[in-house]
Amino acid sequence: MKAKITTVIPVRNGEEFLLQTLQSLAAQTMRPDRVIVLDNHSTDATEQIVKGFKGLPVEFSRNEKDLGTFGNFDHCLDYAAETEYLQILHADDLIRPEFYEVMVGWLQDCPGRAFGWCVDERIDEHNQHLTFSDKIDGCIQILDRDTFLKIKAEIGNQSFCSTLMKTNYQPAPARFPLDMLVYGDMVYWARFGAHAEKIVFVRRPLAQYRWHQTNQSVYVAPNLKFLVEDCWATMQMTEKLRNQPTGAIRMMKLKGLMAVRCGIMSIRFRQLGNLPYSRKIVETGRGYTGWPIWLAGQILVQLRELLVFKIGRRPRHRQNIFS
Repeated sequence: MKAKITTVIPVRNGEEFLLQTLQSLAAQTMRPDRVIVLDNHSTDATEQIVKGFKGLPVEFSRNEKDLGTFGNFDHCLDYAAETEYLQILHADDLIRPEFYEVMVGWLQDCPGRAFGWCVDERIDEHNQHLTFSDKIDGCIQILDRDTFLKIKAEIGNQSFCSTLMKTNYQPAPARFPLDMLVYGDMVYWARFGAHAEKIVFVRRPLAQYRWHQTNQSVYVAPNLKFLVEDCWATMQMTEKLRNQPTGAIRMMKLKGLMAVRCGIMSIRFRQLGNLPYSRKIVETGRGYTGWPIWLAGQILVQLRELLVFKIGRRPRHRQNIFS
C-alpha cells in the first residue's frame, strides 16, 4: 500500500507518553497517510492505548521476537519503499502541528532521496521546557553532502522526532548499526545523507524531544564502549564517508570536540555521584585526544558550566549526561 507520508513509531512499554505522541500526529495540518506502531514486546498498556485511540487511524504491529532497540528501528525502514516520506517517531516525543507541512514543503521539489531536520525543543516528563537544540532564527539551510557529513562527524544535533526522510518509494539506502546504542542514529543519518540529493535544516522548533527517567541513554550510558569509544568511532566512520583526506587541522578539531564531549559527560557523572566512572571517561577520552587538546577542551567545558548553567541558570534534566 503506497502512501505519501508514513509515520512509524517503534515502541516498547510506551504507555506513559504514547497517547501524547499520537495526539500530536492527529493535530497535524498535513496528516500522515499511515501511522504504524511497531511494538517490540511491550508488557504494559501500549496495545490498548493504540487500539483505543480515535484521533486518526493507527496500525498496531507486534514483532514476532524481540528485535532490540535499533533492530526495531531497522524494521521501521522496511516501509521506506512503500511511501514518499518516512518518519521514525519515538513514542515519547512530539511534533508541532505544522511539522509535516513545513518539512514536505522544503523537500517536495527533490526528485530522489532527500531529508530534512529542524530544531527540536527539549522538554522533560512534565512537558516543561529545558532548552533548544540549536538557535532559532527561522532560516533555512540547504546543505551539500560534504557540509552535512562534516556536521555529523562532529556529532551535530539531530533527533528522530525532528527528522523527515524523503525515500521517494525507494528502499532505505542504509541501516542502523545494531551495536552502537548511543550514537547509532548519528551513523544512520550520515549514511542516509551520503545518498541524499537534497538536505535541509529548518531553524524552527517544530519538534519536541523528551528527556525522562527511562530514556535509553540513561540505561546504556554507564558503559564506556557505548558512551565514549563509540563516540570516537562515529566521528571517524562519518568522516570517512566524505571521501576526502582528513588534514591535520581538521583532525585537531575533531579531537577537540571529543575532549569537550567527554569533559561534559565526565562532569555530569561526577555531579550524579559516580566519581569512578567519571574518571574512566576522562582516561578513555584523553587516550584519543592527547594531553594538550584534552586540557584545552576542559577549559572550554568549565567556561561553559560557569556561563550557561551557573550564571545563565539554564535548566537541565537530572539524567541528561550530554548537557
